[in-house]
Amino acid sequence: MYSKIMKQNSVLLPIGLSVLVIAAYGFRQYLQQSGLPIDPYYTVLFALPILLILFKKFSFVDLGFRVGKPLVGIFFVFLLPVVLYFRWSLTGRPIVAPATFPLMLLIGSFAEEFFFRGYLQEDFKKRFGGNIWIALVLSNILFALVHFVKGYSLAATAMTGLIGVYFGVTKDEQGGNSLIYSMAAHGLYNLIAVAVV
Repeated sequence: MYSKIMKQNSVLLPIGLSVLVIAAYGFRQYLQQSGLPIDPYYTVLFALPILLILFKKFSFVDLGFRVGKPLVGIFFVFLLPVVLYFRWSLTGRPIVAPATFPLMLLIGSFAEEFFFRGYLQEDFKKRFGGNIWIALVLSNILFALVHFVKGYSLAATAMTGLIGVYFGVTKDEQGGNSLIYSMAAHGLYNLIAVAVV
């Protein structure tokens, strides 16, 4: 009983790391204008889980770099982008292929999945006795908060949190705990969102 209470009370580490991620985004423009040669937001998203693994605070296996359930995972990768494509095409919004391949958009999607689904969701799940729903709620409140700091409206922030839950379910429940499918779904979602003018 004590260890279960201790696990639930020790959420300070993932919340503290999430505050660091939010701060990295908040100071992103200032740091880049000062001549910083790397993007601080993406660097922090990739570096924090790696540092935790190196210092034995988190396991690489828990990140979810595995095949998992390929058929179900691939289905969920394409489900949301297909629904969005039809929704936008039915409302008459034109869809235009980007002139250049937005590599930074994909890197951003992968970095966010690496931190929010790979590390944060798994950490919360462990701390709350394997309860995926508590992990989904907490990790995606923080995911939405980062997007609110990016300048999203309150409605867009709430929608981003819900889409984050979809990515989390794609990783955990449907994809056999594989980060590959949530990264792919997030990347496709962002590419389609950019293609809508």
